[in-house]
Amino acid sequence: MLFPCRLDSILQHGAKSGVSSTYTLPKMQPEPQEPQEPQEPQEPQEPQEPQEQQEQQEQQFYGLAWEGDFVCSDPIWTVEPDIGAIKQAVHSLRPSSTVEVAFLVQGGFNKIYNVSIDDEPFIVRVSLPVDPRYKVMSEVATMDWVRHITSLPIPRVIAHQPSRDNLIGFEWILMTKLPGKPFGEVYQSLSFDVKARLVRELAAGSACLFRNQLRGIGNIYGESSVVENSTSSEEISSTRQLVDTKISVPAKEPVSDDGSAPMRKNSGVPLFNLSDKDFSAGALPDVGRIVSMQFFWNLRIHKDIPRGPFRTSKDWITARLLCNENECHLALDRHSSGDLDSDDEAEVEDATRTLKIIDKLKSLLPLVFTTEDDDSEPSMLFHDNLSGHNILVDDSGELTGVLDWECVSAVPLWKACSYPELLEERPRHSKPVPGDYRPEDNGEPNELYFEHLWHYETTLLRDIFIDEMRTLDAGWVKVFEKSQIKRDFDYAAHHCDSEFSARDIEAWIEDMATDINNPRSLGDRIWSP
Repeated sequence: MLFPCRLDSILQHGAKSGVSSTYTLPKMQPEPQEPQEPQEPQEPQEPQEPQEQQEQQEQQFYGLAWEGDFVCSDPIWTVEPDIGAIKQAVHSLRPSSTVEVAFLVQGGFNKIYNVSIDDEPFIVRVSLPVDPRYKVMSEVATMDWVRHITSLPIPRVIAHQPSRDNLIGFEWILMTKLPGKPFGEVYQSLSFDVKARLVRELAAGSACLFRNQLRGIGNIYGESSVVENSTSSEEISSTRQLVDTKISVPAKEPVSDDGSAPMRKNSGVPLFNLSDKDFSAGALPDVGRIVSMQFFWNLRIHKDIPRGPFRTSKDWITARLLCNENECHLALDRHSSGDLDSDDEAEVEDATRTLKIIDKLKSLLPLVFTTEDDDSEPSMLFHDNLSGHNILVDDSGELTGVLDWECVSAVPLWKACSYPELLEERPRHSKPVPGDYRPEDNGEPNELYFEHLWHYETTLLRDIFIDEMRTLDAGWVKVFEKSQIKRDFDYAAHHCDSEFSARDIEAWIEDMATDINNPRSLGDRIWSP
């Protein structure tokens, strides 16, 4: 209702028209400055006129609009990125190279382009300004950090621009292109043993992230590695300044023997002179302001709400509930004058129901999250969209890439120590029999059979995932096994505005009020017939 129809549906948006929204950009963290000599006091500056502020806001979000209403809204592009400008921006990095650019696909907040530099493949992601600067800066730092501490095949960032003051006019990232196809497109042709091997690799990645715990809830950022003077036609240094890695990239990617950079074919000369930065022992990235769809979706980026970094789970969930609460009150205020049509009445009903659920959750919050510590809560990076379209595999099912690291935050351990989204399916304990399903015209079982087979396989794969985690890190499993109530609360907070989940959430809340130590899990309720 108040939140997008489904967050995972944003990968399917098309370009449509809509009404633009504006907001005031939150203050950036100041960068360290060299000490300066005291200066004479200056005359106070005149405050900006409202018209000037409006113009700055419109420029900040030029090209972005939100289509829909209070019930469901989607981000759309009102301005198409110019392929010629993308080509020019990439060419400025390698003026002596041949560059070709072609549109590939559109994601929720990005347009993706295939880029060829001297016949070597790369990817450019051009981003909508849904959370200007913060989203791109955090995405780059997150990919660098994950490549440093895990063996997961992660795209390597060549250059990025978190400001729209560049040739393309939008924020962008140039990165290596990983081989393979999305797992979701080929999983039906893979054996169960191959799928089990893949799940064990994902478990190994989760174990590495668990061993590199952070403090606080939010996103990580690195030093600036923006392409300086990116509107210039002069050659720009492509040396990376962000945290980088000495872990080799996948062998199938065109890299040098030490994984340092993509190479020219048959030349042995790197296309980009990337430098790897060592991480000293114990040097962990700081956690900063959160970049999350729950905090920037549509009008939420306009609101004066806490954006972290959050010290505790209680602070984080309280801020999320506040986002929903504010929207409910706005809806009720909008329709307070009466004379409502059927859509208005439905909106009032949804807002009223959601506020009642939020009030109950706020009452339960201190009972579920009881920790009161002066230190920031332990956290870890968690890819909450690790689904079939973000996992790449080759023809044999070997893992070749893990994609889409935007909006990947450091979250509490109880949240991160859970199954990857790939395995979050309806439980099924009996293997479907093809003969029980009406065949297609070609004699093959229909899609319902394959859906039920995947439910059965993911039920088994969840056990394999936990067994592998038990081998890799018993501490991860300990957190997982004692955190079901917290995960249920998190689900209730996330879906508190969902008409479809309301009945299950309200029943779970009643169970919690009766016996907080042994309620029936929300998952059992949701998946039960």
